[in-house]
Amino acid sequence: MSGYTAAKTRRAVPEQTLAKVYEERAEDCTRAAEGTDDPVFRRLLLMLAAQWKLAAHAEAKSKDTSATSTQSTP
Repeated sequence: MSGYTAAKTRRAVPEQTLAKVYEERAEDCTRAAEGTDDPVFRRLLLMLAAQWKLAAHAEAKSKDTSATSTQSTP
């Protein structure tokens, strides 16, 4: 197997965007909120989920804006 490298065996992994990471954190918080009996903790987790969703939206919007401005240059 001369010349065989690990790079040849790697699978293509889709790039995970920061917005996607934020969405996943929001989902984690929502699931945790559903699994708790403590109303104060549940409210806190749902507030955190909402903040993660806002961050995801803002990140996605900033990427869309930067992609548009990059494409519009001559």
